[in-house]
Amino acid sequence: MQGFEYDILGGGLLLSLAMLLVTMLLFSFRESWASRVGREWGTVRCCHLGWIDMAGVGLIFVFHLLSWINFGQLKGEEVATTGYLIGQMTLQGGFILMVFGLLYRRTEFEGFWGLKPARPYRMFAYLFGGFILYFLILEGLWFIGYQDWVKSIFIRVPLPLIGERTGSEAVFWFWCGVVTVLSVPFAEEVVFRGFLYPVLKRMGGMILAALTVSLFFAVVHLDGQHLLGRMVLSLILIGVYEITGSLWAPLGIHFLNNAYVFSDNFIA
Repeated sequence: MQGFEYDILGGGLLLSLAMLLVTMLLFSFRESWASRVGREWGTVRCCHLGWIDMAGVGLIFVFHLLSWINFGQLKGEEVATTGYLIGQMTLQGGFILMVFGLLYRRTEFEGFWGLKPARPYRMFAYLFGGFILYFLILEGLWFIGYQDWVKSIFIRVPLPLIGERTGSEAVFWFWCGVVTVLSVPFAEEVVFRGFLYPVLKRMGGMILAALTVSLFFAVVHLDGQHLLGRMVLSLILIGVYEITGSLWAPLGIHFLNNAYVFSDNFIA
């Protein structure tokens, strides 16, 4: 494990945890004020959320903290097999079930997540606009030399490698595509934008919630080279979610981004 990147990621994870504690303190001391009508800026509603949801938030933070600790242990190369990918899907499914379990009977999901947007064409406009904005920001970072700079200071954390596999090559790449393009965006949007963000918005307000969730989203990917890019992506996803009121918009941007990244595997 390369110490510098590990320390940076750990520092970001602990900072996001500190910001989480601040949101809890704000809610503890200002709960009556936080409950007033008009407190919720934007279109993402959270007035029905409260302390019971912090059990799920705490579990998500603890799991990723343990994952970071695990990545700091010396170990041999890990091979990304089809079984590994299916295991990742199972883990993501567990988090989704936890979110549904916590919100069930207290939330009308169609309205809470805006699953039937009143203006779908407007939502699609912001969806593609958000994706283009994110792409332009990444191009801007590349143009000013930021990407080359971070590659020079960060030695990659040894994520699982694609090595020898049993079974068909086509089957492996099928599951890799399902996980990367479909499963991961869906799970992360339900957990991060659909659950963590509204809970923390209820606790500490829109700005603090957006910064906390975005920093946490960036560091849990355990990738120092793309830390800033993923934080920017999360802020754009939250902004589009607040503007449209529909989780379909950030979900669509996430799908497009991951599909674009996955397509690099097939470009000579």
